[in-house]
Amino acid sequence: MSGAESVKTLQEELLDQSPGEMPPRPPTNDDIIAMMDEAASKAQKTKPDNGSLINVATFWLLWAGVFVAIAAIVYVIVSARDSGGTGLVLAGGLALLIAVFLTGAALKMFSPVLAAGVMLRRVTGKRPAEAVELAGAEILSALGLAERVLDADIDARLVARRDGVVTYANRAYSQLAKEAGVMGPAGLPPRIDRLFAQQGAEATKVFRLCKAAKSAESAEEIIYQTMGLQGGGDRRRFEVSVRPIRGADEHVVWRLRELPVEEAERDSLAAAYADLPRPVFALEKSGQIAWANAVMRQKLGAERGALISIDDVVLGETSDLISGLWRIDRAPIIAQIRRKNADPAEASFCAFRRGGVGEGFACVELTIDEAADEVEDVALSGDISESPFGVAIIEGEINRDGRVVEANKAFTDAFGTQKKNAPLSKSLTGETLEELAEEIRRKTRAGGSPKAIEATVGTGVHARTFALFARPVRRKRGSYGTRRTLLYTVDVTDRKQMEEEYAQDQKLRGIGELASKVAHDFNNYLQVVIGHCERLMLKHPAGDPAYQDLVQIRENAQRAANTTKQLLAFSRKQTLKSEVLSITELLRDFSRFLTRSISEKVKLELVNGRALPSIKVDRHQLETAIMNLAVNARDAMGSNGGTLTIRTQCILAADVKSREVVGLLDQDYVLIEIADTGPGIPQEIADKVFDPFFTTKESGKGTGLGLSTVYGIVRQLDGVIALKATENKGATFEIYLPAYDAEENTDEVQAAPVPRKEPQDLTGAGRILIVEDEDPVRNFVVATLGDCGYEISEAEDGDEALEILEEDQDFDLIISDVMMPVLDGPSMVAQAREKLGIQSKVIFMSGYAEAAVREQLDMIDGAGYIQKPFTLKGIAVAVKETLYPVED
Repeated sequence: MSGAESVKTLQEELLDQSPGEMPPRPPTNDDIIAMMDEAASKAQKTKPDNGSLINVATFWLLWAGVFVAIAAIVYVIVSARDSGGTGLVLAGGLALLIAVFLTGAALKMFSPVLAAGVMLRRVTGKRPAEAVELAGAEILSALGLAERVLDADIDARLVARRDGVVTYANRAYSQLAKEAGVMGPAGLPPRIDRLFAQQGAEATKVFRLCKAAKSAESAEEIIYQTMGLQGGGDRRRFEVSVRPIRGADEHVVWRLRELPVEEAERDSLAAAYADLPRPVFALEKSGQIAWANAVMRQKLGAERGALISIDDVVLGETSDLISGLWRIDRAPIIAQIRRKNADPAEASFCAFRRGGVGEGFACVELTIDEAADEVEDVALSGDISESPFGVAIIEGEINRDGRVVEANKAFTDAFGTQKKNAPLSKSLTGETLEELAEEIRRKTRAGGSPKAIEATVGTGVHARTFALFARPVRRKRGSYGTRRTLLYTVDVTDRKQMEEEYAQDQKLRGIGELASKVAHDFNNYLQVVIGHCERLMLKHPAGDPAYQDLVQIRENAQRAANTTKQLLAFSRKQTLKSEVLSITELLRDFSRFLTRSISEKVKLELVNGRALPSIKVDRHQLETAIMNLAVNARDAMGSNGGTLTIRTQCILAADVKSREVVGLLDQDYVLIEIADTGPGIPQEIADKVFDPFFTTKESGKGTGLGLSTVYGIVRQLDGVIALKATENKGATFEIYLPAYDAEENTDEVQAAPVPRKEPQDLTGAGRILIVEDEDPVRNFVVATLGDCGYEISEAEDGDEALEILEEDQDFDLIISDVMMPVLDGPSMVAQAREKLGIQSKVIFMSGYAEAAVREQLDMIDGAGYIQKPFTLKGIAVAVKETLYPVED
């Protein structure tokens, strides 16, 4: 029997067997090659020793006969006419012989010797095993079985070029590509790297396989892949191998064998540790968990196949843990682990061996700190009972049937749960209980620091805010006893009040910065209007028809200047000149202006308290605050008018708490109540009346800064303002100002300051340098002081002023704006004194309040200050007093 017949007979025997009798299919390419080598070996043993010589001789004799026959036919055809019938018979016989050969070749009807000679393609010099292998491949190709064999394989098979271009894919591979949703638009199978398109460590495995394919080397890896779109896809596991093809150097063959996600049946290590009474799992370098034994799953409360990654086990960052375990040095690594329906616990990880395909995995043993996981026995000791923070033990679900079974004094004082087993829902709102329950669930899942849940108890000034912290009491795993929770409470009322005040202050600060800048620019404009208006009034006597127009211009400009003062008061950047005053005398003197401002239809009533202590305030700012409140009351009472009552009284420190006003300290106060008989303020907007730009007036009739300005003034005076809003019964604003204790301030002058006597003669002599970047303002100051008899020089900015002073240092006075481009006024004067030795007196002027530029002014000793807009007389008096001071 020839080698080809031996292989063919083997295949026929396999095909004739029933499916149940078929031997197991070789699992790998190496097994298939070994089978072919075994068949070739058997063929070599059954073949006669002289088979090779016979085949060679037969081959040459056969083809020699063919050539002789062809030559004979040619000869017969040429000489047929001379040879007669004998030649014709010989020619016909030769033609018949050739026809037999051709027919036999077409129908494959040759003798074994002929088949061996033709099909083996001159196998002389080849090894028998190699000859049989070639014969087997050609037989499969001739019979059309090569593609069918690959298509019948249950594993996905792919023949590709070394650069990844697909040459052939069997049905299993095409079906896998469809399930993954990566089949090409024309139904073409995808490349292997597109089928396993991932990130991270799995992509690294694919890269190593593709690199091996490009180098025509063998490699294999275990790859996880999530395939499909429905439900987020299914997590699947494959053993992917690549092998070069002998005889086809530019191609490689891929094989994808799908494995169970947890391969206990196939993996010998998984099977060996499946019933180990200690938790063991297999960790890949990518962080994937290849398998976990039953005890591991039971300890973590996980179902089979639920542990996919190390992140499902460990809390926090895991990269250092993975790299540490991958060293397999048996060094324990401590980490926090998460458990289903239980608190996080501390555990030790120890890797002890390596296994698996490709890079494989590390076998890791998990040890949970059981001592820390024991059931906790909770009770309130005597020390906790008297602690300054609240502690309570809650039984049951905190947001359902939770009951307070034990609580200390601080908790009962705050939440009023005096009776045992009192429902927690009577002390806390449903929303707060839901937030506590959600925080317990979050901490159970993720661990970490507890998050405070805030709850407010009480209303108004008695409202207190508490931060609640809930901690479940540990119990045995799997037990179904009553759930217990420790609830801690901390009073954070003061902190919340500070946060709210800080937020309000930040909001006002931002708007105040804008307001102060607007006031600065506006003051420069008003300076020009007021200054030149007064100069015109000097040229037009009272009887002049233009005089009344000039008076109107000045009065309205002065009103605009008062508006800028309100903006500065709102931003709390106005300059305060505090003095000790009697509130009774202040209101008595100021009532005349109030009466004119609130119109005739509003009746003003002053109710002065007795034995009122003094207050230390800025008179002008307090008067501005009272005026704003009076004007608001007049507008609220409308055209029908009403009564505006201003009442004063003393509030002793012992009575402060009973006033229920937030922000009051334990000290004596002077209370100023300003009440009207208007429609009142609805309670829903009472908390917004002090917000910037909030107004209830019609559009165009209110700026929304009036009450904000009052709030800023009172806060800057260290006072507190509150509103008592009663709808349909008028509104009452209460201003609390700290009482001035003369005994505690004996070093201060108690008597009211003596009014300064202004000079009557405003003329003078001397050289003055005016430095101002605003041309209209500079022109007014130059003209005014020039009319007073002074010799004036002027500069547009600080640099020009220094140039003038370098040439001429003989100036008696320098008047400079504070804020100028490039070089500001104080810096200019400082350089002049340091570098040029200038000793001239200095007056600074600015549209900002003195408090806003106090830091710059402190750079220059003995400098005076005048705020814009100033009058003609104001600047003349300031210069005269600076150059000609009056001796006391």
